[in-house]
Amino acid sequence: MNTGGVLLVVLVILVGVAVLVIRWQLHKRKVAAFRAFAAQRGWIYRERDRTLTERYLGTPFGQGFGKDAEHVLAGQHRGRGLAAFEYTYKERRGSGKDRRTVTYTNTVVALGTPAIRPTLELNREGIGRKLLGLVGIRDLQLESEEFNKSFHIRTEDDKFAYDVLHPRTMEWMLADQRCRDLPFRFERADLLTWRQGTTDLETVVWMLDYLCDVLDRVPSFVWKP
Repeated sequence: MNTGGVLLVVLVILVGVAVLVIRWQLHKRKVAAFRAFAAQRGWIYRERDRTLTERYLGTPFGQGFGKDAEHVLAGQHRGRGLAAFEYTYKERRGSGKDRRTVTYTNTVVALGTPAIRPTLELNREGIGRKLLGLVGIRDLQLESEEFNKSFHIRTEDDKFAYDVLHPRTMEWMLADQRCRDLPFRFERADLLTWRQGTTDLETVVWMLDYLCDVLDRVPSFVWKP
């Protein structure tokens, strides 16, 4: 190998090392910011908890490989238990020489609910979504044509959906922009929402407040045995 070739190899190695160092420094800064944020609110912070990758079944879970849950926050918000984390998974796209691995990142925020209830997912109508991999999950239309045009509902229990999405809640959802920006899903004993992208701390609080506002509108009789 000539001198030019050697210099090129050395340069590539140096660039690679520099990139790794920068990534590590950014990671350390993010960890420090999350720890400080959690401490201010009396929350717990963990850098990673892979058990969360198998906790839920619907979007954005249940697809891909190399799943991970990082920058995990846990604690209480407005009197409810919370979990928030950065969820990533990978998928292989293309074929042959064009085959590549794509990484998807989502911010996931969840609140505990008073009791386990049937699965109910609400998303903007027309937005691409992964079908829930559960037997009995189906589309539902409510009595409001405007609501049906704006949102897509999938549930395994029509009565639960009707109880949660009563007329006052539908009216609120049609008026509140957050409902068009963020989907939500009742799954087991949690209510969760998600959005694409890495986790921003202020956005986490915004997402938590949204979920609290949803739960505040659920009639109390829904949680009774």
